[in-house]
Amino acid sequence: MTILPPSAEDALSPLRAQVDELARALAAGAGSAADGVQIKQRIFLLHRSVEQHAQLVETLQGEVRALVDGWKETYAGSTPTASASIPATPRADAAPLGGTMQAVTPASAPAVRVMTPAVVTAVLEPEEPTPSVAPVLEVAAALPDSAQPVPVVTPAHARPGVGAPMAGQPRVIDELNASTFVERGWSRIATGDFVGAEEALDKALALNPGDPNAETLLGWAQLGQGRLDEAVAIFAQVLQRAPDHALALMNVGCVHLRRGEHALAIENLTAAIAFDSDRKASLYARYHLGLTYFAQEQYAESIGELLRAIDLGPNLIEARFELGRVFWFADRTDDAIAAWRKGAELNKFNPWSARCRDMLSTIADGGVPSRVG
Repeated sequence: MTILPPSAEDALSPLRAQVDELARALAAGAGSAADGVQIKQRIFLLHRSVEQHAQLVETLQGEVRALVDGWKETYAGSTPTASASIPATPRADAAPLGGTMQAVTPASAPAVRVMTPAVVTAVLEPEEPTPSVAPVLEVAAALPDSAQPVPVVTPAHARPGVGAPMAGQPRVIDELNASTFVERGWSRIATGDFVGAEEALDKALALNPGDPNAETLLGWAQLGQGRLDEAVAIFAQVLQRAPDHALALMNVGCVHLRRGEHALAIENLTAAIAFDSDRKASLYARYHLGLTYFAQEQYAESIGELLRAIDLGPNLIEARFELGRVFWFADRTDDAIAAWRKGAELNKFNPWSARCRDMLSTIADGGVPSRVG
């Protein structure tokens, strides 16, 4: 029996109808102040609804991957499998492999696309100007020593042992298995195992060469090991092909933060948030923006960004640990202890939970937290 899945467009049509209606309302021009407030509230509610759908899809993706793994354990070796040979040049209307799926609207209805991420950001947070893309790319290009050009390195997927395709041969892509290694890389980055993350992401890129998400995560794993120049080269390559890759921009901001270049860190992290195209990128950009403000002793701004990060990712325990440090140096001792207690309770196996518990013990023994993480 063949089960035909429901159309994604059918499932999302109520949300699409709201987007279209609000786009037409904005295209019609400014109305009364009351109309503006009502439209803003509707956009906010729609934004939250879309975020909830995105979280559900993330959960389903994990469950489907578990089904794939279960199938492999049960049937691997008993059923012949085949890898699809994908031409090097994708269809013009296709989403990039490993990227975020974009809705393709008919050419006859361009007006529907009015609600871009920049417009949503401007409506919901008018007090925060949306940064332009051009300065960000210039920043990315200038990350290595400004007196020297960006180092040209072999792309990660072409390194020895990773298996880039030979010239003139078709690219054989196993995107499904590659996604398993990408998820493994993500989980190892989250626990601070950057060496293990790099190994997993090398395997992902061997199966799906040129995947910008896997490349960006590989750069993140290298950044976590202190190999800044290698990471910078990867981020620059990704941004040359995809200037709006929010996760790469976030990581560029992290490099500047590591170097103490706070203004450039803020510029790149804010740009990653403004694109609003990747929930994880926004989450970690908020987190690192909080650390940047903390480094500048701008405690109110730091607390605000870390709380936004926790709102996006309640299980991001490192944000609770750092929030406790900011509260402490802002002379809000009770709030600091509450933040560490919450972090200690969330996941006893997480290394950041252990750090929260250690910090509570330090405070109980009369010690104080370090200003440097």
